[in-house]
Amino acid sequence: MTLNEYVGNCHNHTPYSDGTLYHADIAHEASRAGLDFVIVTDHNVWVHGREGYYDYEDSKTILILTGEEIHHLDEHPKGNHLLVYDTNTELSQFSSNPQLLIDKISALDGLSFLAHPFERAAPIVEDAVYSWRNWNISGYTGIEVWNYMSEFKSLIKSKAAAIFYAFYPDLGIRGPFQETLHKWDELLASGKNVVIIGNSDSHGQTYSMGPVSRCIFPYKFLFQSVNTHIISRKPLTGNITTDKQIVYSALRTGNCFVGYDLPHPTRDFRFHAYNEKTRCIMGEEISLKNGPVTLEATTPTICNLKIISNGKIITQKKNTSKIKYTVNRPNNFRIEATITHKLQERHWIISNPIYVK
Repeated sequence: MTLNEYVGNCHNHTPYSDGTLYHADIAHEASRAGLDFVIVTDHNVWVHGREGYYDYEDSKTILILTGEEIHHLDEHPKGNHLLVYDTNTELSQFSSNPQLLIDKISALDGLSFLAHPFERAAPIVEDAVYSWRNWNISGYTGIEVWNYMSEFKSLIKSKAAAIFYAFYPDLGIRGPFQETLHKWDELLASGKNVVIIGNSDSHGQTYSMGPVSRCIFPYKFLFQSVNTHIISRKPLTGNITTDKQIVYSALRTGNCFVGYDLPHPTRDFRFHAYNEKTRCIMGEEISLKNGPVTLEATTPTICNLKIISNGKIITQKKNTSKIKYTVNRPNNFRIEATITHKLQERHWIISNPIYVK
């Protein structure tokens, strides 16, 4: 089974909202960071006419797509940010009603992800917490399980911490908030297929504290950190129309995983399941009708691996690059990998589930 892997970042901003680089410059930074695609998601504005392949002499060709991050500006408390992909039209006029907005996206065969669903306050920077607050909704594609800038904001508990982590962020970045992982497992246990993605939420803004000024953080740095890796049986072709649907199909189905690429590249991680007659990859279903199902995951370097079902660890192995487990009961099964970086164990890979039926 030939599989193609493409690394992208699906949550970024330009000066059309509150970022600092426009699409072409974001593309260049992403290309220099080694990404294959980027989705730009400005706040409450869908920017038309910027999608396509961008070529640079000093780095690889990269695919740029445009989505949107929609939220109601007058909502108090603030929150309910929704990442919207593949609708090809402006939908921010429906921001005051999240369920109606999701329904409009679905009607256009688009995708919707709850952005940074759980956040923590950083009073040194701002008091606002942009969590997802309305859980009485349905029909969305998934959740952003790991948002780099949201986690960074949670580290800023004092002026000293702000300055320290502005220069040494990877000493503080540990992984998704446990509340987010618990909520995801709860949704999966309820029978919902909920896809996860992980992103940078890059803006490239410069902040000052006394005499100290620092860009928090450059786009290229963030593009080398938390990313979404898609796995596709079809290779990208160089045709924007075809490749756009390859990317969105993988995100829609959950043929993807979240990788923290700074400690060690996560490219080449694989998670699949098989029995005597069938094989599948993450995001897909496999039936027990053809016998017990073997789950197998491999990583590009030594790490600690867990297979998790409904929030419970089914099996785990330390200091390994492979884990295998056979199941004979229906459920969802996902992978978490941790790795030691700067003397601390940190989340490294989080897969979407395989659904054993």
